[in-house]
Amino acid sequence: MALIQLKISKNEKMPKYISLIRKFDSTIPMSEIKRNIENNMYVVSFDLHSYDVLDDIRGIDRKMIFRQLISDLMQEGADVHIYDNGNLWTLEHLDNWLATIREIEKEVEWEIDMAAKEE
Repeated sequence: MALIQLKISKNEKMPKYISLIRKFDSTIPMSEIKRNIENNMYVVSFDLHSYDVLDDIRGIDRKMIFRQLISDLMQEGADVHIYDNGNLWTLEHLDNWLATIREIEKEVEWEIDMAAKEE
């Protein structure tokens, strides 16, 4: 499991960050997001290996939505710290990991397609 967690440094744009995070995950209470930012705790978590068949059918890529959240936060001036199971990552490292996951998914699809053709 690759549990990616974000910490955000506190500043005056906190209400905007809370709004963006709630847009990504409406189950996290605003008060919890605010408290976690203020206390330098993880604000949002995402499992890069999670899979939802309904999202797949609908063509929704939660990994890319999570990545967009990070971009949106940074565009708003957030100082975002990315952690993988407690280890600090760079944005480049995350992007490389996402690219690797996409490549593996393509290879698996190709192998499934080839196996189906052989039958």
